[in-house]
Amino acid sequence: MVVIGIDLGGSAVRLSTVTSAGRLRYSKSVDISARREQRYVLDAIISSIIELITIEKKRGNKVVSIGIGSPGTIDLRKGVVVTSANFKGWKDVPLKKLLEKGVNLPVVLDNDANTAAFGEKWKGAGRKVNSLICLTMGTGIGGGIVLDGDIWHGADGMAGEIGHMTVNPEGPRCNCGNTGCLETYSSATGMVRSAIDSISNGKKTILKQLSERDNNRITAKMIHEAALRGDRLSTEILTEAGKYLGIAMASLINILNPEMVILTGAVTGAWDFFMPSAILEVEKRAYKSLADRTKIVPGKLPGTAGILGAAGLALRQVGT
Repeated sequence: MVVIGIDLGGSAVRLSTVTSAGRLRYSKSVDISARREQRYVLDAIISSIIELITIEKKRGNKVVSIGIGSPGTIDLRKGVVVTSANFKGWKDVPLKKLLEKGVNLPVVLDNDANTAAFGEKWKGAGRKVNSLICLTMGTGIGGGIVLDGDIWHGADGMAGEIGHMTVNPEGPRCNCGNTGCLETYSSATGMVRSAIDSISNGKKTILKQLSERDNNRITAKMIHEAALRGDRLSTEILTEAGKYLGIAMASLINILNPEMVILTGAVTGAWDFFMPSAILEVEKRAYKSLADRTKIVPGKLPGTAGILGAAGLALRQVGT
């Protein structure tokens, strides 16, 4: 018996069949970066599911359930993607119902940050703890909270919007409309914004050369590369990102008293640059007894946390 875990991202749909022991078997990825219309994405998901079901059937295995993590605001009770910044035009999409109709199998839908957190709890860095907070640090910052072994969804299924914690009331405006969100400092987008602002204000940096003097080409990876080469501005940007990350983590630790905070996503590649300032803020701002007992670690499932988490939720749905 196997299930299928699906990670629906802004540029690709990634799927795998997964055993009840959490072993990945057969995988598939579909590039949707050029086409994100609802019909195209839905067809891509359904055809990929059918392909994986067929592969498993030929080997004598039965797929019994589907789990999917989707970006955006999710109505868990209805199985609906209410809105998603990654998919313009998606509004009140009944994704659970549409997939169940397309493949004739039960489907469990959750937010992608929640599935990543559950994946790290089930088979990753959080295997030995029952309470954790998982931050996905990439283009934006997502968050998943696991308490007593279960995802904490909140009253309306929207708990975990950690990227939109206010860490500086006087900070830059965020895409959500607020000012000074964690995401405006510690996400890849936030760091790029900071670099462009600094260059516009005349700061010296090798980012000008690396980007061939085209600010639109600057990336977080480029900032990390420049820091590795001793660029002062890039090092300052990463240090500042760590500072505000630490402010956010201190608040989370004080409020939720988790056993572990797990950091995942592309931005964690610059761990050595941003973590010292992050830890310093945690030590300054969190209750010492809570900070001392909270482990802050990188995730152990790069690229597969969301798939495994979705699969784990699917297994729970069928009582395995």
